Amino acid sequence: MGGNKFHIDKTKLIRISEGDETAFREFFYEVLPWLTPYVGSMVKSPEATQEVIQETFIRIWVSRDKLPALQEPPAWIIKVATNECYTWFHKQASLRRLAPEEQAPAYTGSGEEQLQMKETLALIREAVNHMPPQRKKIYQLSRDQGLKTQEIADQLHCSHSYVKNTLSAALAHIRDYLKAAGKVLPLLIFLLRIK
Repeated sequence: MGGNKFHIDKTKLIRISEGDETAFREFFYEVLPWLTPYVGSMVKSPEATQEVIQETFIRIWVSRDKLPALQEPPAWIIKVATNECYTWFHKQASLRRLAPEEQAPAYTGSGEEQLQMKETLALIREAVNHMPPQRKKIYQLSRDQGLKTQEIADQLHCSHSYVKNTLSAALAHIRDYLKAAGKVLPLLIFLLRIK
């Protein structure tokens, strides 16, 4: 994969770990060109590649506090992507057993993108409103106020790991809510705050 040939700026990783979404967006577009062929070579489908990459970047964002300490960031990113590929394979096997005829809708063209995004953001708001109060509060402190996980833990007098796990559960809830509504696009776009 030539991880050594790809350099990721340490200061950018630190900014991402502190919740800087602009740095994360830059990082996303830097990593995407070399990550896409790797994931594509494993899952063999453009739709699956998009889904796995989305899950990979969600996982990176949720685990962003680890980024500054990484010795080999590209190797770690590949490891996360590989794990997400295996998760995708397991999920496909389960789906084939449960509903072989069910196919995910294809990504729509740019003419519908704005409408899709409006619908998706409305669904995300609904999903957040359906969360248990503590999960909703932690999610909003992270998402809307931009607080780091440790800052949220300090403010709510709970552990850092509890906040991380709660944020992970919140994203999983939003992802499941979107999938139940037939929205396969957009959690990543939402995550990158393209509005």
